[in-house]
Amino acid sequence: MIYGDGEHNDTLEIQQLLDARGIVTIDKPGTYLISKPLIIHSNTRFVLSPGARLLAAPLSRCALIENEHFAGGGRDENVEIFGGIWDGNCDAMGLDGEYEARHRLDDPYSPELFKGKLMRFAHIDRIKLEGLTVKDPVSYGVQIGDVRGFVTRDLFFDYNWHFGTTDGVHINGPARDGVIENLCGTTNDDMVSLTTYDEPHAEVSLGNIENVYIHNITAANGFSGVRLLSGEGYKLCNVRVDGVYGDYRHNAIVISNHNKRPGEVWFDNVTLENFGARKSYTPLGEGCFRMWEKNVDLRAIIEFECGARCGNVVLRNIHRREEQATAAPLLKISADTVIDRLVLDNVSQSAADGVTLAAIEIYGDVKELVKRDETE
Repeated sequence: MIYGDGEHNDTLEIQQLLDARGIVTIDKPGTYLISKPLIIHSNTRFVLSPGARLLAAPLSRCALIENEHFAGGGRDENVEIFGGIWDGNCDAMGLDGEYEARHRLDDPYSPELFKGKLMRFAHIDRIKLEGLTVKDPVSYGVQIGDVRGFVTRDLFFDYNWHFGTTDGVHINGPARDGVIENLCGTTNDDMVSLTTYDEPHAEVSLGNIENVYIHNITAANGFSGVRLLSGEGYKLCNVRVDGVYGDYRHNAIVISNHNKRPGEVWFDNVTLENFGARKSYTPLGEGCFRMWEKNVDLRAIIEFECGARCGNVVLRNIHRREEQATAAPLLKISADTVIDRLVLDNVSQSAADGVTLAAIEIYGDVKELVKRDETE
């Protein structure tokens, strides 16, 4: 019997449904207590009603769901999850947010090690997540690695910001042929992160990332909208980010190599367009994780961090409107960054009367700069 009352443990009964594969439905609203990861198999569609909430049991310290071959030893295919509220219940895990942040690099990745990932999938072909509310993880809301063909669409992030490193959708290479669109709410780290390699706690896989479309990302007082991260000789190519809106304390998008691991940091055929993002003027509250808030007022709307090596990059239809003074530029290309060809097409910024905005800052080497209809 499945209770859905938030008191009885429903893990075993729901797992039995998933083991049957095919179309699995939870159509009764309620709170379903989960104490260990649910395992979803190939050729399974898991459908939850809008009022169905999967809640991580107190002190369970586990992902809510992962695919059968997440730890390796094979691949899965054709996995779909629709709807429901996926609640990591982070405050009931007996963990301290600042301690977790300071020690997140202590242990290398292991499938048995809990590092706060709420929904995690790897070694998988064709996965779709749609219409989910992702709530209060200890770390990433959704992690997908070593994937061919992925769609995450219409996700709402409802985070309490008590922990750091709480990405929304986090993709680890190798990854190709994906769509990430219509994400809203607020996370306390990147709403979307594409990472060819990763920090030790998260490196479920590593490799090239290519052919990804990111569309319609919106946050209120967000950390950052999109992070593209590459290094160790891996490539991140053919990525289009179309529509980033809202306000961000750090960046609307950052192209980065922040872990400082050796190897060329290569990006190519990256298009950033239709941005309407601005800086956030709202600091985090006392109950929120704030360790990485230093100098956020200087972070650019679009920032290329030190060490990036890029081929062709296009910025199109980028507009920033600020109502308060900020030292953050619209675009910053840091020192020790190389871009072979940069196109600025209809890039502009404006501000309220009496508000001064920083100019575009280019410290790196842009070998060919093409400007079209650029205004201040």
